Amino acid sequence: MATFLALYRGDSVSAAKLVALSAEPSLVGEFAARILTEPEEPEADPVLRELKRGRRRALELVKCERP
Repeated sequence: MATFLALYRGDSVSAAKLVALSAEPSLVGEFAARILTEPEEPEADPVLRELKRGRRRALELVKCERP
């Protein structure tokens, strides 16, 4: 399974250009772990709350794949 990080830069999302790309497992895992430390904003909408929960679970799994 390919998991990677991409870094883009630009004045807007649509104008952004690719700057760097990495599939290094330790870097991808460390980034996932850092995202997981960010505080969660409460979500009132039950559908969006489940989406956030699934996203966090996916990040947990990526984090665990670190060598």
